[in-house]
Amino acid sequence: MQIGRLGTVDAGLGKREISALPSILWEHETITGAVSGALDNRVGMLVATDRRLIFLDKKMLGGLKVEDFPYQNITSISYELGLMFGTIRIFASGNRAEISMVPKGLAQGFAEKVRNRISGGGAAKEASETLSNAAPAPTAFVNGPGSPDLIDHLERLGALRAQGLLTDEEFTAAKARLLA
Repeated sequence: MQIGRLGTVDAGLGKREISALPSILWEHETITGAVSGALDNRVGMLVATDRRLIFLDKKMLGGLKVEDFPYQNITSISYELGLMFGTIRIFASGNRAEISMVPKGLAQGFAEKVRNRISGGGAAKEASETLSNAAPAPTAFVNGPGSPDLIDHLERLGALRAQGLLTDEEFTAAKARLLA
């Protein structure tokens, strides 16, 4: 299974959750990290893949609770470290999920890996590159700052930021290129 190839693995990962993973993963989806934790008083496992975060809780008597967070919907992730455990907070599409009881030594690294994925790679990077490659030269705005072309591009930038596909910094940089 993919979890065995990750290197440092959380010893608290439940065998029931691990055995349920093959039925949850999409075709060609790759696991990039996993930590144990609790969501809404349900103890389970938070798994990072190349496409999304998945929290799963496999009940002893066969029940399964799965919650997933596609990267394009995640607007931010944060962590907090306590004496023995950490907490990871995921903000996605106006919702907030709090995974508590994450081993302290793994919470920061896991959250940073996801933060890097949502800010420096994946959908945000592709959207930013698409905009920078598609941004017309300033001469295309022959009617000046109030031209329909410029307004359309600024509205598209704002929509991408509202969807969480661009960070505030990427939005500001793209806007500055358009207005230059």
